[in-house]
Parts: sequence; structure tokens; C-alpha cells
Amino acid sequence: MKTLVLSLTLLLAPLLMAEAQYARFGAKGGVGFASPHGTDGSSDYTNYLGVYHAGGIVSYEFVSRIAVQAELLYAQKGFVYEDYSFNQNDEVTGDLRLHYLELPLLFKLQKGGLFAEAGPYAGYLLATNNTFEVSTSGTSPPAFYTSDRLQRFDYGYTVGLGIMLDNGLFMSFRNTGGFRSVTKDLDQKNLDFRLSVGYLLQPPNTIEMMRR
Repeated sequence: MKTLVLSLTLLLAPLLMAEAQYARFGAKGGVGFASPHGTDGSSDYTNYLGVYHAGGIVSYEFVSRIAVQAELLYAQKGFVYEDYSFNQNDEVTGDLRLHYLELPLLFKLQKGGLFAEAGPYAGYLLATNNTFEVSTSGTSPPAFYTSDRLQRFDYGYTVGLGIMLDNGLFMSFRNTGGFRSVTKDLDQKNLDFRLSVGYLLQPPNTIEMMRR
């Protein structure tokens, strides 16, 4: 599945961009909730973490109402531990916050003011911080999330729906899921749900018509 998504992206993007009518530039930002998924991402001891994201957009639009959109985002991910037992006597409580530079490449299908979007993303971990506390005084939290145990690169899928007004203002809701574990020691992949608002500049032909 991962290979198929990446292969289709590499094959179709150059073909579509060769037929592009115009490019639009913009920006977006928003909030969401992040959590882990995978064998060690059970909701029995993890919970959602409130996160946010922001960045820029380049969208190539076509006659058929298809667009290819690339974004460069600062995106937070992570999760909250709720009494996670990492040995027989100790439990960890607190949150892990991961700071990524993220590059999604999306195919968009537009109909009127509505659109659907899907595609892969790649991310690079810029920084991390946590507020872990252990129930037993003097015991250190598990070393799963130290800098030498975290995976720097992340990649996965993005799917979403949205609505855009004629003036370029839009709102979208997305689900983003990772294919690679956050840490080398556990199977915990990134998962988040995002609500975004943003703006795309009017295409050149529309601007020219407004001036006439």
C-alpha cells in the first residue's frame, strides 16, 4: 500500500503539472488532536493530545477541476500517557509533544465549493518535549523517547474533505496517519485529526478579469 501510493504520486504528478492552467499560493493553520496507533498505541493507557499546525500552500489547478497541492507545514503530534505501567511498580503520566516539519503532496478533486483530497506526506522531527512523571519517586521515565531512540523521519497518508469560497477562503478536515513508528523501541505511529482554515490567492486569470 505504501509503495503503491508513493509510485502513483511520482508517476502522475509530472503529467498533471504539465497540463496546469495556473498556480495558486496561500497559507493555512489550525488545531487538532493527536494520538498513537499501532501495537503499543492502545487507548487503554493513551489519550489525545491537543496540537496545532501552520504553513504555506502551492496549488496547481486544472480544467477538469483536479488540483495537485503541495504544502510545507510546521505540525505538532504526540499523545498523552494515562497511568502507563512500564514495569511492575511504576506508572507514567504526562504528554509527549513532537514538532515536525511536514511536506504533504495531495491530489484534490473539486466540485463547486466542495473538495476531497488525499496523498502521502513526509515529515522530519525538529524537536520533542515531554512532561512525564513517574508514580514512584526517584524512578526515571522509560528511555523510549530520548533523542537517540526517536525516529527522525516520518511518512504516511493524508485524507480530507473541505469547502472553499469563491474568494479563496477555505476550511478543511483531515486525518493523517504515519507508516513508521515514532520510536525504535515501540510500535507507536503518529495519528491525528486536523481542522484547518486558510486562504488561496485568486488565480491570475481571475485577477485580470477583476481589473477590467
